[in-house]
Amino acid sequence: MLGILFIYWIWKAFTNLALQYNKNKWTYFIIGLAAYYGSTMISGFAAGMLVVLVNGVANVTENSFNNAGWNILFVLCGILVCYGTYKLLERKAIKEWAVSKKEGIESIGVTDEN
Repeated sequence: MLGILFIYWIWKAFTNLALQYNKNKWTYFIIGLAAYYGSTMISGFAAGMLVVLVNGVANVTENSFNNAGWNILFVLCGILVCYGTYKLLERKAIKEWAVSKKEGIESIGVTDEN
């Protein structure tokens, strides 16, 4: 159930960002989902590798990562990377918006006479 809420929040935030700066909302939504789920998978893999390096392969069992603490850690990593991706896309969109609003070379020497 919590996963559905995360998907909704990601969809809402990234879609609003895309609509605010006239971008494709589905592309931004997919980028947000990929950032969240990709970072949770990468953090899980990194934690697994760290446990193997510390304890050795023989001491790692199937139940080594079967507790709520690990799950919360992986979700927090996903949220942080998703937020960072959102801020990165927002900063990029603001820069593109500012560049598109600047007067171009076409307006040099043109007067406003009505």
